[in-house]
Amino acid sequence: MKLPRILPTLDVNTKITLSIVASFAAGILTYLSIFGLAGNFGRVIGSFLAIFLGRGSVVLPIIFFITGAILIRIQRNNELAAEFNGRLIWGFFFLSACLNGFLSMIMQVKTPAEVEKGGGLFGYLMYPVAFGYFGLIGGAFMLIFVGVFGFFLVSNLTFTQFLENLKQTLRNPGEFWDFIPDVFEIWKNPNAVPITDEISAKPEDRPAVNFKTAENIATSNVKESDVIDVQARPTSSSAKPAKPKFSFSGSSKDVLEMQPVDNLVDWKLPPFDILKENTSKVEPGDIEGNKKIIKETLAHFGISVEMGDVSVGPTVTQYTLKPANGVRLSAIDALQRDLALALASSNIRVESPVNGQSLVGVEVPNKQKSSVLLRDILQTHRFLNFQDELAIAMGKDVAGHNLIFALSKMPHLLVAGATGSGKSVWINGLLLSLLYRYSPSELQLILVDMKRVELKLYDKVPHLLAPVITDAEKAINALKWTVLEMERRYKLLEEYSKRNIADYNKLAKVTGIEALPYQVFVIDELGDLMMMAKAEVEPIIVRLTQMSRAVGIHLVLGTQRPDTHVVTGLIKANVPSRIAFAVASQIDSRVILDQGGAEKLLGQGDGLFMNPNSMYAIRFQGPNVSDEEVKKCVEYLKRLADENDGFSNLDLKVLETPKVKINVPGMVSRDDDSKDEVYLEAKNLVIQYQKGSASFLQQMMGIGYPKAARIIQQLEEEGVVGPQNGSKPRDVYALAEEE
Repeated sequence: MKLPRILPTLDVNTKITLSIVASFAAGILTYLSIFGLAGNFGRVIGSFLAIFLGRGSVVLPIIFFITGAILIRIQRNNELAAEFNGRLIWGFFFLSACLNGFLSMIMQVKTPAEVEKGGGLFGYLMYPVAFGYFGLIGGAFMLIFVGVFGFFLVSNLTFTQFLENLKQTLRNPGEFWDFIPDVFEIWKNPNAVPITDEISAKPEDRPAVNFKTAENIATSNVKESDVIDVQARPTSSSAKPAKPKFSFSGSSKDVLEMQPVDNLVDWKLPPFDILKENTSKVEPGDIEGNKKIIKETLAHFGISVEMGDVSVGPTVTQYTLKPANGVRLSAIDALQRDLALALASSNIRVESPVNGQSLVGVEVPNKQKSSVLLRDILQTHRFLNFQDELAIAMGKDVAGHNLIFALSKMPHLLVAGATGSGKSVWINGLLLSLLYRYSPSELQLILVDMKRVELKLYDKVPHLLAPVITDAEKAINALKWTVLEMERRYKLLEEYSKRNIADYNKLAKVTGIEALPYQVFVIDELGDLMMMAKAEVEPIIVRLTQMSRAVGIHLVLGTQRPDTHVVTGLIKANVPSRIAFAVASQIDSRVILDQGGAEKLLGQGDGLFMNPNSMYAIRFQGPNVSDEEVKKCVEYLKRLADENDGFSNLDLKVLETPKVKINVPGMVSRDDDSKDEVYLEAKNLVIQYQKGSASFLQQMMGIGYPKAARIIQQLEEEGVVGPQNGSKPRDVYALAEEE
């Protein structure tokens, strides 16, 4: 017989709220009891504390208040653990033992009757015992070491970090508060594994949170304890960023005095108050009810499963399950539509298996999605202290963890998705991630915007090597210039016997030679550029993706046409890092990722990321970056450049036709088309009759098939005719009037 429940079932948030009230109430009542202001109850508690802790009892209420403050941070932050952290408790235990021991030593407590004068029974056990066995000096040192143990447990500092902070504090006593450690770091949820490089960013290294933690995550998607109110200044581009040092200017928490940047004395990185703050909350729906529906639906089709953990993300909630022995994963994959019907969901995605685990994941869209804003990720210790160069804020994964990857390790990136899937918005987030970490002397940008409306907002940013390019001819010239720049950098590395840009910049920092800035080349709509001049664009992109990594040049290629004529096999082979946003069909998904899944995405920044170190794609929600945020950041950078005597990286040679021949294997220049004496005649015939095929040219011009096929290929590369479409005739893009 099941007894009726008398007490109400409380969720995690309610429990934490009650714990906060209880902590502050305990602190206040303890203080009143110590000073005899809490009546009979206070006299009992005060007497007990006086005997047990002596004069050290005044510290106990402070611990209660600190506990209440920590619980407040836990309620705001989904990365902090909702249970008591044993490390912090032991840290306070050792600190209290040290304090009470010294109180008993100072008051010379030698008998149990005198314990109230010193550190109570706690201090009495430390002082007479320690000093009885170790003597006066040895006992004092032992108490000091006990206090040091407690300090390192509470502070979460390493010994080398402590020495470095102590050294910096002695040099700059006024910056003492800048080196105080963040106690809240040790309350991080153990499931929230930091993703700071390719190894730790693998899905198998990110355990799913359990149901109780998922409830906590569902309350808020903003990680405020991981968010700091100040901004880090990375060191030189050749060195890894050290621990950030901050100094405040004025009362605003976002107004900072940044460390000076090489060659730019007054350069300060953009403040975070430019970016919007997140106020939205995620609502995953009835988690327990959905788990029951999934299990019963699969059981109805003869598939027995055991439900596992739940991970709540900003867009979807992932329910994990373990199939019984003998169950085929293909049988579960085939039931996706049935599960969607049972869950009353528009679309679900089955991940079988979950990477690194013997589980199957069912990703169900949340009832109410939470926006992922760029400030949520940029204003975190993890991003500001990211060790690899060119860190970019990818977004948040299905468990709500921040995804941060280094473009320098990718080393190039392909971003594809249908119109409206969030591709261009994500590229804006990538650019702002870079602008929030690097000055113009450390980073150079080349932006190609064939759609003319997406990246024009970045015009006159001092990091640009050329104004935002919207013309195909200038874009090709910029690609050729980049090849020449790559060759120039390789000659520098060869001259100084260095393997890559990091080694060269370390040498530059020591010897004083000019350091090499990183270069990022962004193309937003590769399809239009490939249609204009595929014979030139594809070989150059392949050449750059093959060789430019070592010299600090990285490509980001965006397209809304994920077909094999744009994303060719050569490009895919040299760009292993790819992002797929929502696409129309499974064929498009396979073109981008070599696997299906992108056709089931929800759009608006919901994407899959293919990491070169993982066989499985990671699902994430990209940050939502508004035009207003971009404009504010650009205006700030332009104003700062004007204050630095109009500093700019602009170089007009980038857009000029190179005067030297570009040595790129397989590249066919469009100027070479005119060398064929019959090419112009064939072109005029194709445009006049609006027919484009090798047999048509054979019939009209009396030439052989190989020559006719070569001319048709040249016309396709120039953009006069379309690609081959099976047995159907090619489309002719040029009209006779236009020609």
